[in-house]
Amino acid sequence: MIRKSAVLCLLFVVYAAAFGGQRDRFVFTQLKYDIDSADNRSSFRDDSKWDPYPEVWQDINEFMAVTTSVKTITQRRIAGLSDDLLFSSPFLAILGAGRFPALSGKDIETLRRYVYNGGIIFADDSSGMRSSEFDSGFRRAMALAFPDIKLKKLPPDHPIFRSYYLLRQVSGRRMLNNYIEGIDISGRTAVIYSQNDMFGAWAKDRFGNYLRECNPGGEQQRFDSQKFIQNLIMYSVTGTYKSDSIHKPFLEQKLR
Repeated sequence: MIRKSAVLCLLFVVYAAAFGGQRDRFVFTQLKYDIDSADNRSSFRDDSKWDPYPEVWQDINEFMAVTTSVKTITQRRIAGLSDDLLFSSPFLAILGAGRFPALSGKDIETLRRYVYNGGIIFADDSSGMRSSEFDSGFRRAMALAFPDIKLKKLPPDHPIFRSYYLLRQVSGRRMLNNYIEGIDISGRTAVIYSQNDMFGAWAKDRFGNYLRECNPGGEQQRFDSQKFIQNLIMYSVTGTYKSDSIHKPFLEQKLR
């Protein structure tokens, strides 16, 4: 039986060879977008829209360091769609508490190339509202980037729900949906989308107190949300290996 650590090491070698830069370390990369420039309006920028939780990546990295053997870079990478750094970042988080911009044709093509070259996008609607401006804008961008592939609900047995923790349900700061959506490219889910404000479950004030309640499930819901983010990162690193038949008996036993 191939040990999990050996599989991870092998995947990290491939990961490092493909993307260089950070070598065998995970780097939390977040997309910075100008809300108005793509619409040819004023150049006013509101960081609270694209970066509603500017500190959570630190807690995520610490959580990973304590619970896994994944090596992380202790700085967040912020990249725009015109930055070369984007293609050195296999994982890209897109957050939004307001309107997601109407992207230019060049930006849409960049997103396509990023995904088809192996990148994974996780988008999280931070608004906590249905039919938000972020939701409509992000869906529009995905429809333009991948016109032949629709966002679809991920099944309960998707590898993202078992890449580290065995999760039986979706969580988030606010349970708008009991599912996560995704876009599959070449046998892998390359775009993952949540409307439940996953990152909001991590947000703290300067004294270390959580800023937002998790509704309706309270602190257990918060912990489940944090575990999902860890699963997400492990999925971005290890891919679909937990779907291999060698893991099936163990997973079935755990589910029982």
